[in-house]
Amino acid sequence: MKNIYILLLSFALITSCSLDQEPETFITDDAFYLSESDANAAVLHAYQTMTFLDYLRPYMNIPTTASEEAFPKEGEGLNIDQFDEFNVDDRNQNLEQFFRLTYVGLNRANTVIEKIDNIDFEASTRNKFKGEALFLRSWHHFMLVRLFGEVPVQEKAIDELSEVFGAQNSSIEDVYKVIVRDLKEAVSLLQVERSGGRADKVAAQSLLAKVYLTMASAKDYSSPGYDWVSSADTYYNLASEMASLVINGQSEYTFDDDLQHIFDVSTPEAFNGPEHIFFIPQDRNGLVEGEFSKLSRFFIPANAPTTSFTKDGIKLHGGFGVYVAELSFINSFDLNDKRKKDLIIDELFNESGTQLWVPTGGESQPFTAKYLDPNFIGDNTSTHPYLIRYTDVLLMYAEAQGPTAMGYEAINKVRARAELLPLTPGLSERDFREKVLEERAFELAFEGHRFYDLRRTNKIESVLNGIYGKSLSTGQYFFPIPAIENELNN
Repeated sequence: MKNIYILLLSFALITSCSLDQEPETFITDDAFYLSESDANAAVLHAYQTMTFLDYLRPYMNIPTTASEEAFPKEGEGLNIDQFDEFNVDDRNQNLEQFFRLTYVGLNRANTVIEKIDNIDFEASTRNKFKGEALFLRSWHHFMLVRLFGEVPVQEKAIDELSEVFGAQNSSIEDVYKVIVRDLKEAVSLLQVERSGGRADKVAAQSLLAKVYLTMASAKDYSSPGYDWVSSADTYYNLASEMASLVINGQSEYTFDDDLQHIFDVSTPEAFNGPEHIFFIPQDRNGLVEGEFSKLSRFFIPANAPTTSFTKDGIKLHGGFGVYVAELSFINSFDLNDKRKKDLIIDELFNESGTQLWVPTGGESQPFTAKYLDPNFIGDNTSTHPYLIRYTDVLLMYAEAQGPTAMGYEAINKVRARAELLPLTPGLSERDFREKVLEERAFELAFEGHRFYDLRRTNKIESVLNGIYGKSLSTGQYFFPIPAIENELNN
């Protein structure tokens, strides 16, 4: 029998001090939806959910510490240590916060979808707003199903408290059906239109490619929960077709030949660079955390100098050292890999060039250069999670293609930028895909992808325990729904 939950926490303003925003009724009042500007405000309200700390921090905390990339600083709160050990219980605060905020995001997206057709304004703009809301609904359902497995699907806006009672879990298959349906509609409604932090057709195509690839690889590798997928080959082909539309069907987003430029947030132009398909726009000039970011501090070791410079002259502030890089992972990079030489920091200097800091072991380890802002203002930075970028899609395309000429071309393009030799020709389909997964680990390191790649390819135990020697209590392919959801039902 399926579990029943009360999604009372969709009304997160009742329970979370970090959501000291306008009540949800701000966008559910029929009197509000009268103009194009009202509709745009409602869409922005839906995006805003992803800037709340209760969303942002778990979004990074969970996959960063549940992969071989990093372990959490000792004593860090919110039960973050449970992800490193894969001993996650239903009281985990990261899961509670993320679950709650995701349903807030779903509710806001649903409100837009339900209300927007009643507003009289230009059809093309209406399609854009509705497509964005459908994308957000898909994003939230996809995050939920990958983390928790069976979850309640929310396709209706909640206007009254009584509507949240008795929400029933849907099967993993049914959640994916809703995701695919919504993304197909989003693709049909949206145009290719870069607007920093907002989704367009390319973002929807990219996410649909990732959804198809998740289904294909989970079936191919017998990952728990995906027996229902009809054919791995069918979904590899669909993933390849959708990723190809991103790679070959548009020119707004492209491969950035400058590896360091991808992560440059020093200027507005760099901040919204050619690789950046979808991201959470956070700016150092924001008024509250969430509008600005402290993400860089989470990676910079706590014992790093308060003011220092990288070898390239980028000015740094001090760090919290929440994510401590696993030295075994850092050492697994090829010595010639530009992604290690340019994007892993293992020494810091003063303004005159005198060395101030090197890793000393323990919680003082090398750290990623992907989240640095030389123009930080106190604690405020413009660093942000990279949710979907072009190279992620390029590697998805390679994986879906397999060892074809196009598959090799895609992965070798990524390797060439990293100054590595082309991949060995003539690999079997399985060996080729294993190499693509390995390439994704290095290319997308510390960006929140590796954990989900391990899950969809049934590698939690073989990689984390077998290769890296982590002591795992269990593989935990799906985390428990937060206990508070059960308790609210009693």
